[in-house]
Amino acid sequence: MSWGDLIVKWIHVVSIVTGVGLTLFQYLVLLPVLRRVQGVPEDFIKAVQRRAGMIIGIAWVLIWVTGIYNLVVIIPTVKPNYHILLGAKILLVLVLFFVSTALSHPSLAFEGIQRNRAKWVAIAAWLGVVIVVLSATMNTMRLKGIALKEPPAPAAQVQQPPPGSP
Repeated sequence: MSWGDLIVKWIHVVSIVTGVGLTLFQYLVLLPVLRRVQGVPEDFIKAVQRRAGMIIGIAWVLIWVTGIYNLVVIIPTVKPNYHILLGAKILLVLVLFFVSTALSHPSLAFEGIQRNRAKWVAIAAWLGVVIVVLSATMNTMRLKGIALKEPPAPAAQVQQPPPGSP
C-alpha cells in the first residue's frame, strides 16, 4: 500500500468515525438529555442540529470521495464473494446517506422525518454500527487473504546461520 493509499484510507476512516460518532452522540446523549430537561429553547436545539448536520455533511463528502477511490483500488484484487458484501454495504450506506440528509437538510420534503427525529436518529445510529461492523469484517477478509484473488505474499523470514558457523 502506498502512502497516498494509506492517507486516503485514514481520511475515509476518520470521516466515518465523525459521521457515525455524531449520530451516536445524538442518539445516546443529546436526544435523551433534551427529553429530560424542560425549557430548552427550540433555537438552541436547531442550532445544535444544524451544526452537527454541517459536520456530518462534510464527513459525507469525504466518505464518498475516498470511498470511490478505495473502490477503484480494491475491486480488481478481490473475489466475487467480496463483491456481494461490498454491494450490501453500499446499499446500507445509501440508506444512511438519505436518512442523515433528511435529518439535517432544511427542506419541507423532510419535515415528517424531522418531526420523528428520535426514531430516525436511532435508525441512522444502528445503520452506522452495522456498516462499521460490515466494513471491519470485509477488511479482515482482505487482510487474511480470504477475499483476495491472489493470496498475500508471505512475510520475509530472517535466515538463521547454520549451527556451528561463525
